[in-house]
Amino acid sequence: MYSLYSSVVKTSFRSDLEEEEIKAITSVMGVMIFAKELLNDNVLIVLLGVKIWNMLWFIQRGLVSVIDKGPILHFHHHSFIEFLLSSFFSQDLPEFTVV
Repeated sequence: MYSLYSSVVKTSFRSDLEEEEIKAITSVMGVMIFAKELLNDNVLIVLLGVKIWNMLWFIQRGLVSVIDKGPILHFHHHSFIEFLLSSFFSQDLPEFTVV
């Protein structure tokens, strides 16, 4: 299952992401995992300081296979969250690991 999720993340975004884009992607995923309630787009923009509305749209479009569509962001499956928190994720996708 983790190999499938790794492929989803790798193919969801272009390979030449800038540091700011990677930080935005990992920040949004982190907040989605650890927030005590579901958050909408507007709250994420304010909370994370995502400066460009297009960046949030870029993340949603890239992760469309694992994130529900709509203004409230949440992952389809708990197993994807487990993947993001696993050592497999940080080893297989080190560019997305926030130190």
